[in-house]
Amino acid sequence: MQMTLDGFNDYYGPNEGLQERATKELIESFVGDSKLDPNAKYVCKTMINIARNFDALNVKGRDTSRVMAQLLAWYQELKTEFQATQEIDPALAGLLEEAQA
Repeated sequence: MQMTLDGFNDYYGPNEGLQERATKELIESFVGDSKLDPNAKYVCKTMINIARNFDALNVKGRDTSRVMAQLLAWYQELKTEFQATQEIDPALAGLLEEAQA
């Protein structure tokens, strides 16, 4: 699976591990067609790098718990980033305004 997000061309390669692939799929599910601001790009690229580190450690049979904890923390940052930047549907916004009046 190739990342289709702008600015992620360098993050695609033939040697993707399972966690890296899963992380990219997760990022794409959050981002969709949205344009990423620099902060969101940083969060996403950091997650991909951590997932690569996880895959490398896993192949060597090393402990991956710390890396997975870091990945989880950045996942929570991604969720926060996209909850803060998602737009409300104008129809819903109108209904909310009417309900408050």
